[in-house]
Amino acid sequence: MYFMKPKFWDKKKQSFLSILLYPLSIIYYFIILIKKKTAVGHKFNIPIICVGNIYIGGTGKTSAAIEIFKILSRYKKVCFLTKGYGRKNKENVHLNKLNYPNQNSVNTGDEPLLLNKFGHVYIADDRSQAINNIIKLGYDAVIMDDGFQDLSILKNINILCFDSKNWLGNKNLIPSGPLREPVSSVQRANFIIIKGKKNEKIEETLKKINNNVHIIYAENKIENIDALKNRNFIAFSGIGNPDSFFDILLENNIKIRKQITYPDHFQFTEENYKTLFNEAKNNVCDLITTEKDYVRIDNKYKQNIYYTKLNTLLSNKELLEKEIKLLF
Repeated sequence: MYFMKPKFWDKKKQSFLSILLYPLSIIYYFIILIKKKTAVGHKFNIPIICVGNIYIGGTGKTSAAIEIFKILSRYKKVCFLTKGYGRKNKENVHLNKLNYPNQNSVNTGDEPLLLNKFGHVYIADDRSQAINNIIKLGYDAVIMDDGFQDLSILKNINILCFDSKNWLGNKNLIPSGPLREPVSSVQRANFIIIKGKKNEKIEETLKKINNNVHIIYAENKIENIDALKNRNFIAFSGIGNPDSFFDILLENNIKIRKQITYPDHFQFTEENYKTLFNEAKNNVCDLITTEKDYVRIDNKYKQNIYYTKLNTLLSNKELLEKEIKLLF
């Protein structure tokens, strides 16, 4: 089942739908409370660094996890851990080579294939069992892409990611809004990574909840910008926050004739490809998508589709690196 974020989630004022769904959010809240009260946390003998969010999708957590991997992998053997959302195969998968051959997103999910460009990845539904397996395989540390809400695992460092443009949306819990848990959960975070420009109002809100939390900003740069200049594009994407993709194209003066949005983790079909290439032909332009979408593209079409290769720059990452080194 595919998911497309409702537009009313990001409206500052409460809409008719958010009010209508609010009773379900109250039920969801009590479910969260029960889980917190009954959860038994397990400690592991290697460091666990969790990169998660409380706002559903589009906060840049996968990009942040990659940047943390770059820091940690300089002196330790590290493995990414993810559930591989959107995959059909439910068996554990260990990608123990870079760009592991003969894998596709149907079996792994798209995020693991993106992570696998940088390091080894373990994909499993049962995180605790997976960490035990990762330890047996000889890794020194785990970077969890998602899992902030999984209280059965005691993390050494908890990192929460936000997008400054969306921030908390309408501030409601699922399904009335985009929050997986209340903003008070920031109390459990050691670091906050905010995608976007410095925002003192957001910082003030976060510090009121957790005065000890360290705030870092993330800025995305398009590495392959030269290959994208002087072209016209149909931009398409199936990620949690496609507007962030469209925005970065426009901010870099990349010419967009049309924007096409698909649900998060969408698996493109032959009919979809036919429609996209017809759109490109009719508009006399090329196709462009995100790197995360690109890993889901059928290999026979990849050479005819451009993508944005992003490099994430973290401000004040020295503080994060110092905290990571203290784990060993």
